[in-house]
Amino acid sequence: MDSNKIKKELAQRGFDFSMLAKALGKSPSLISKVASRKARSKSVALAIAKALGRPVDEVFPDVESYHGPAIATKQDREQKERELVALLNDND
Repeated sequence: MDSNKIKKELAQRGFDFSMLAKALGKSPSLISKVASRKARSKSVALAIAKALGRPVDEVFPDVESYHGPAIATKQDREQKERELVALLNDND
């Protein structure tokens, strides 16, 4: 979906970029930039998709980095970092 279609569908649901920004604690400019593909933020993209009631890969089919699973918690991220360090050290 392009930025204009995202705006239109949000408006049909009674939402706009400013409302989404406030709910996320982000700037309206960031929301607009993510919608128009001028900036990347998986959390913003997921929020836009959720507000539209659509899967993120339908709203942003051209941004593959949004399609994979998110790391759910800080502990999950730390575990993945440890795995990466072990993998990189294994190649020495």
